[in-house]
Order: sequence, then structure tokens, then C-alpha cells
Amino acid sequence: MKFKYKVNPIGILIQIGMLGLAYVLFFTRKKESLRFDFIYQRLPDFHTHVSNFSISYIIISGVGFLWLLIGIPFRIIIYFSLLIITINIIYELWIPILNTIDKVDAYYGIFGSLLPVVQLFFIHKCF
Repeated sequence: MKFKYKVNPIGILIQIGMLGLAYVLFFTRKKESLRFDFIYQRLPDFHTHVSNFSISYIIISGVGFLWLLIGIPFRIIIYFSLLIITINIIYELWIPILNTIDKVDAYYGIFGSLLPVVQLFFIHKCF
């Protein structure tokens, strides 16, 4: 596969670091030793909702970064993010299958969908 877009090594390090952080946050749901005290002190229920943030972030950041590399226009990443946000809201507010309906989970998913768009835009424009 030939890449149309070349990313500066700093952009690659940002991508890998942020994806790594998203994975660590995902695993904090079950493993207390990975939890960050400063987050837990401010948001005691953070670890019960973080999976929505992490899953949305990992999907959009991973797919979006690959799309940037192969030259897909940035607006497609925005449309994809809007699709993930819509699916997240529908699932969290109206579908109780394998899920407890919870607005807070929807908010975490929305933030987890918006953050990688900002990150990818920054990588695309600056690196």
C-alpha cells in the first residue's frame, strides 16, 4: 500500500501515545492498579463510563489516521465521527440490549469521538 501523506515522526508519536493512553483508560475499568488517582478524585464514576470514551476514540483515531495516510479527505473523517456519535447516542439512549440506558455514557462517547478529530486535524495540519 502506498501512502499519499507522510507524517512527521512527532505526529506518529502523538498518535501512538494517545492510542496507548486510550487503551490504558479502557483497561482501568477492571484493573484498579492502572487507575489514575487525580482522575478518580475528581470523577469517582469515571471508570464506569470510560469504555464508551475509549472505544469511540480508538475506532475514530485508528481508522482516521489510516485514512489520512492514504489520502482520504479530512471531511470524511468528520462524517465518520458524526456517524459514530449518532450510533453512540442511539445505543445509549434507546437500545437496552446488553446495555443500561445512560446519558453519561453517551456524553463520554461523544467526547471520545470529538477528541480524535481534533487530534487528527492537528496532526494533518502541523505534522
